[in-house]
Amino acid sequence: MKIKAYKLSPQLRAEIGYNRRAQKPSMNIKFDFSKIPVKSVAISVAIFLAVLGGYIGVKKTYEHLATKASQQRIVQEQQYQTRLALIKTEVATGITDAPSAVAKSQEFIKAGDGERAEAAAELATQKDPLWRDAFLNLGQIYMSINKFDKAEDALKVALTKDPICGQGHYLLSLVYQERGNTDASKLELAKAKSLGFQTEIGG
Repeated sequence: MKIKAYKLSPQLRAEIGYNRRAQKPSMNIKFDFSKIPVKSVAISVAIFLAVLGGYIGVKKTYEHLATKASQQRIVQEQQYQTRLALIKTEVATGITDAPSAVAKSQEFIKAGDGERAEAAAELATQKDPLWRDAFLNLGQIYMSINKFDKAEDALKVALTKDPICGQGHYLLSLVYQERGNTDASKLELAKAKSLGFQTEIGG
């Protein structure tokens, strides 16, 4: 059974003020823009843009300085390598074998000439790549000029050639100590003491 829509009589519609158009919601929405705090919004936007602009400026400046510093380091390293090559050529004069190169490097380091000491020590390892003491000496020279990463590498090479070299373990313990690796330093020092060691390069 269908229920028919109930129709109001004209009289009843008049009495209750019924208006057919009142049933349809009005779509005319008015917005009062005068209530928007335009000044506050404008200030907030200006501050945001200023902060954003400052951030971008600082970022670009930092990137520029970082790139410039990196380029300077590359140039300095190239200049250093060029100078070192010239020094190696000079130092090689009169050196006939690895022991004489080691002796020369020790003379240079005692005189405070780190670059020539380094060149002579590296030359010793080139002249006799199998000689343990050439790498022990190189490690010690690197330590003297604060190149502890290279010193560690050189000493590890020496210890591959002679694992029971107390002096190698002793020098490596000093390298680890300088690099802040206390546990490794203690371990290497214990090995050195158990094997016996000298504090000077020799033999």
